[in-house]
Amino acid sequence: MAVGIVLIIIGAVFAFAIKAESSWLDTQVLGVILILGGAGFIWRSTTRRRRVVTQQTETPDAVTRSEETTVVERQLD
Repeated sequence: MAVGIVLIIIGAVFAFAIKAESSWLDTQVLGVILILGGAGFIWRSTTRRRRVVTQQTETPDAVTRSEETTVVERQLD
């Protein structure tokens, strides 16, 4: 999520603070693209999260052990 915030900050600087003109680069358009990319990155990181669940089971005689790892993907709709 931090990458998305950084993209939004850099995009805001390009869109609103830099007044340079170039024939091949429009800084305002670049800023808007970076802001939208940062917002999309934040949205993506908040809607899909992955959780790893590890369960260890042990028999009473402590001879055999088993470990099971499950990857659970959670989507917020």
